[in-house]
Amino acid sequence: MSYLLKGGIIATFTAGADKPQCCKSDILVEDSTITQIAENINAGPGVEVIDCEGKWISPGMIDTHRRHIQSALTADEVHIGQLAGCLDALHSGVTTLLDHFHAATTPEHANKCLEATIKSGARVIWCPARQSGPTQVFPTLEWANDGEAAKWQMEMLRELGTKDGGKLTADGRVTLGLAYDLVGMGPVSVHQAAIEFAREIPVALITAHVVKAPRILTFRDAGLLGPDIVFSHCNCLFERTDPDDEMWEAMKEHGCAIASTPVDELGMAHGRPVAMEAVRRGVKCGLGADCLSINGGRTHEEIDKHGLVSPRNNKHHSADAFRLATLGGAEALNMQDIIGSIEVGKKADLVVFDTDSVNLAGINDPISGITFHATNADVELVMVNGEIVKRDHKLTKVEWGPVGRELKQKAAEVRERFPPERLEALWSKWYDSNGAPVI
Repeated sequence: MSYLLKGGIIATFTAGADKPQCCKSDILVEDSTITQIAENINAGPGVEVIDCEGKWISPGMIDTHRRHIQSALTADEVHIGQLAGCLDALHSGVTTLLDHFHAATTPEHANKCLEATIKSGARVIWCPARQSGPTQVFPTLEWANDGEAAKWQMEMLRELGTKDGGKLTADGRVTLGLAYDLVGMGPVSVHQAAIEFAREIPVALITAHVVKAPRILTFRDAGLLGPDIVFSHCNCLFERTDPDDEMWEAMKEHGCAIASTPVDELGMAHGRPVAMEAVRRGVKCGLGADCLSINGGRTHEEIDKHGLVSPRNNKHHSADAFRLATLGGAEALNMQDIIGSIEVGKKADLVVFDTDSVNLAGINDPISGITFHATNADVELVMVNGEIVKRDHKLTKVEWGPVGRELKQKAAEVRERFPPERLEALWSKWYDSNGAPVI
């Protein structure tokens, strides 16, 4: 299909610009690509005109670290959880996801997850994790079947990666990556071989968690850093203020990226988010949601803690956050040539906001409006790769009703298997009555 988005207000960053561009213009989309941006474009034959008069049009948001589901689920539960999670992202205007899929514990789990991912219509770098499910949790964690899991997981990686250069869909919307959190455990040579294997395929990206431990140096010393590495969180970097700090230097030297997830990092007490410091230091960085079940955070905690006078202006602005969520995320995923901004020649991953809504009708600045005021209820239309997946505020590629009903049913089954008293008993083995870890 070809579409002409008529009369909208485009809000976008472009490479090299220190400020966003906001202007009224038409956008012509042919097949999967933006082919023209100008005022008063005439629609040719076969082009559907979409009235965007006065509405805001932004690039699709990019989530550089998301986990839709957890590992203690059946394959069917994984399928519906993954599908619902991807649809939730699209409903909110998030068109691209780096999915750290850590429940690839059986071939069936992996296949069901990939099937749901493709069905959703989202643009996804699908990163199954090279790890097995634990065979014992208490008193110590054990993975008795990890050797067997490693064999089939790496074979799956080879099979998927060599079919079409890592494209998991014909249009390239879903591509293959790898989640690898094992560096630092066991022989270094094993991890070097695994990551070398993944790069030879090659996978699009390799993602790993770094929170408080100095794992960046562990990767560096093993010779594993590179521009295809995306580290999630990196809160350990916040206190490292030395201009020549070796971890920051290693990140920049090797072109690695950070996936910063401020809301859940603050909610889980990971530490202070480092997104803006990464921008200041010239390290690639994007934003992510991580686990949507986790929420929280603090505002100006240092000001409140020390009784300081609040500053007149924040150090960072809505435009900084907007860029991190769009072009910054594309740069972190090495996809800035095809997504992240509204430019001729780029893929048509676009979001149209209803500016007549309760949330946005009184806002005249698209950047602050999208960053601070918009919710998924204000997202009127979402396009991924030139395909409309949400229109008139409703998901269109996959109908939500049946998904929602199955999700409720499966969630009830999970709650029945894991009632509060069982979860409390499990937690009591790990934490004492004051919430301190039991060593």
